[in-house]
Amino acid sequence: MKILIAVALCSLPLLAQAEEKLPRDVAQFIEQAQMCEHFAGEWDDNDKARQREITQAVEQSCGQAQRQWKRLAARYTAQPRLRKIIDEHANDAVRSFRKQG
Repeated sequence: MKILIAVALCSLPLLAQAEEKLPRDVAQFIEQAQMCEHFAGEWDDNDKARQREITQAVEQSCGQAQRQWKRLAARYTAQPRLRKIIDEHANDAVRSFRKQG
């Protein structure tokens, strides 16, 4: 349930960008990058089960966002406007993600 709320909240900035009519793959990347940043900023030492949920959400969202970022950067190399949008949303959590284990 908490993940659904987080997804809904992170999708709000996409409404502002809807005017730009971004390609679907770029919009999906932005959403994943925002989820990645959100979960990477959470930590709960007091609740081990919650921390496992957070770690799993980081691995899923950051891993997916990082793969999308690399694919989109290559795909939109010749389109500077889109490339700038992609790079602006490739936050530190996306850029530095390394799968655990």
